[in-house]
Amino acid sequence: MYIIKKTDNNISCINDKAWDFANVVNVDKINWQRFGWAPKMTAKLLYNDYGIYVKMETDEKPLLARYCNQNDPVSRDSCMEFFFRPNENDDKYFNFEFNPFGTMFFGLRKSREDSVNPEQNKEFFNVKSYVDDKNWVLQFTIPFGYIDEVFGGHTKTMYGNLYKCGGETERRHYATYYPINTEKPDYHRPEFFGKFVLE
Repeated sequence: MYIIKKTDNNISCINDKAWDFANVVNVDKINWQRFGWAPKMTAKLLYNDYGIYVKMETDEKPLLARYCNQNDPVSRDSCMEFFFRPNENDDKYFNFEFNPFGTMFFGLRKSREDSVNPEQNKEFFNVKSYVDDKNWVLQFTIPFGYIDEVFGGHTKTMYGNLYKCGGETERRHYATYYPINTEKPDYHRPEFFGKFVLE
């Protein structure tokens, strides 16, 4: 279970001091032994009255970034992802996927096949992507107003998972925060989502 701590800050900066107090998770579950390696990835979440803030970071080298348009297949590039079901009484979930350019794939789904792509873009979610010689860091915000519009409200206990992947990277890899028990890599399996609980 991941506890999302509350902050009084409106976080606009990747290096905001509020992140120092967030719980850190390692996205390091290797569920498919054919892909026995993954770069280090960590993630943090915070929330305030405005929304939920997500920060993800990886030391992957070399990075692959090719796709520039929303809903391009960024999971083939170096990619960090957050799949999120904010209302425990609703089966729908968001899937957010990003490459190092900050290019976003954004879906609203019940499963891999049952999905739509809402029009909200990366500016709506205040996506920030920063790459230096050590790490790639990405941050975005999910407004509660938008969550409540789509899901009819949110609950204190939410469900989701965090993922690291690179479908066509130099070293193809797949790692998760909560484990997934499937024969081959498949992130669109909400039955394996774990708990994310608002403090």
